[in-house]
Amino acid sequence: MNSCADFLTEKNETNYSAEYIYGSPDGLKLATTALYALDRDYYNDTEASTRVALDRSTDLATSIGGTGNFYGNYNPVYLKPSAAQPKWMWQKMYAMIGKCNDIIAAGEEMPQNSLVTQAIAEAKAFRAQSYFLLFRTFDRIWLNTESTTSENVNTPRDYKAASRKEVFDLLYADLDYAIKNLAEKPEDIGRFTKAAARHLKAKVALWNEDWDTVIAQTDSIEMAGYALVNLEDVFNAANLNHNEALLVQQFSKNPGGYLVTASPNNVVGHDMATQFIAIYRNEIPGDGPDKTCSFLNWGYTYGRCLPSPYLLGLYDKAKDKRYQIYYVHKYVNFTKDTIVYGDPAKNVKIAPDSVFPIQKWNKDTKSLTWNQQVFPGCVKFGDIYTRATPGEAKSFKDIIVYRLAETYIMAAEAALRKGDQTLAKKYYNKTWQRAGNDEFTGTLRMVDIMNEQARELAFEGDRWYFLKRTGKLIEQVQKYIGDDRLPATIVGRKNLPANPQFLRWPIPESEVINMGADKFPQNPGY
Repeated sequence: MNSCADFLTEKNETNYSAEYIYGSPDGLKLATTALYALDRDYYNDTEASTRVALDRSTDLATSIGGTGNFYGNYNPVYLKPSAAQPKWMWQKMYAMIGKCNDIIAAGEEMPQNSLVTQAIAEAKAFRAQSYFLLFRTFDRIWLNTESTTSENVNTPRDYKAASRKEVFDLLYADLDYAIKNLAEKPEDIGRFTKAAARHLKAKVALWNEDWDTVIAQTDSIEMAGYALVNLEDVFNAANLNHNEALLVQQFSKNPGGYLVTASPNNVVGHDMATQFIAIYRNEIPGDGPDKTCSFLNWGYTYGRCLPSPYLLGLYDKAKDKRYQIYYVHKYVNFTKDTIVYGDPAKNVKIAPDSVFPIQKWNKDTKSLTWNQQVFPGCVKFGDIYTRATPGEAKSFKDIIVYRLAETYIMAAEAALRKGDQTLAKKYYNKTWQRAGNDEFTGTLRMVDIMNEQARELAFEGDRWYFLKRTGKLIEQVQKYIGDDRLPATIVGRKNLPANPQFLRWPIPESEVINMGADKFPQNPGY
């Protein structure tokens, strides 16, 4: 092939060169926008298994089959350094941290104005969020705040686990900068705000037993105008940018909303709508999901992580509206046909518009057995809003990352730890009374906080960390994980006490190799 100088000259078709991205305030804003795409990408792991794995590992879950089920069972055969989920989290978070370091370093070299400080603040908020997730999951992490450049890419790194003090010093410093420089209400919805950074700092402070900071951040969020919304409005929409939501991942079928039309079966939307609602469709005869799914039953589902009887038993079913609003308890035969249910010899039939019983006849055991296909499910992520058809698996419903209800529960705990019953009950009653319960006037205890944290925040990603932080993880899992009526779901009750190393995830095998086991050894027990 002949060549010439013109042919070999590179031409930038978009004007978005590295010099523009990291050399101008407008370019830096584009770079921070990419952080939000990386954050959403974390939720698009295969069947959201990494994000859901921790939800499956608590007292609130009945974990049923599929990718990552061994987390619900704490199975040592599969929960090991070569597992996919620890590697996914570790690499995704360090990729995010690397981009944050680049933005921060570039911004610090520019003349400072509001656009630059906003970009640095967003990057520091994401860096803190990423390191905090890694620290809570793995206990031992490597801290790096240096941007990788062509000049230092081959410089040997000092891979060593950071001390607890080093971790919290960085988290506080990053979040203090973010709180100072982020906007109260940015022009673009979905971006980090002062309130979101304050909420994250409160979470960090809770782990640091810094009770005063938790309460101070909560009060500042309240003064900024955030407030709890009606319980019916917390999750029941595609657009969740309401007054209770402090940080929301934005999804839509518009350009930039995580729709990749070139590969519609690959990176499209997220799978969270499918994870927490039972696979009722297995009871519906038909060929293909469009015939076996209905929006009456929340559409297409995987049913990987369902509420445990322990969780549902925490609600006052007569008063607490969350029992009905946050969960689906019945699945309907939406077809026009009568469906034979269980052993055909028993001739049990479900008429159109009738509810499937929770039990069905098993011809092998000659008894009624509990049917996991029609178990209760959690509808917080349920999506009947953005899917074109009930058989569509992917969802474009927004995902709430932080909301004020969690802030109040954290503040209630912090006040209780300080011995201030009056203040603790003030915060506790925010979510308790909103749900329809009578005002709590007794003596508040940590068990009350633990139970309210479960009732309000189940399956929102924090229960495993809450139980780990408070030293209750093994005890609660040993008593309550799974459902006694489904023996395969309660294996973790023995496996976790027998394998206390599971209080932290293993460092990914490939990362130990890359860093050097002599410098950064594997977590104990793995």
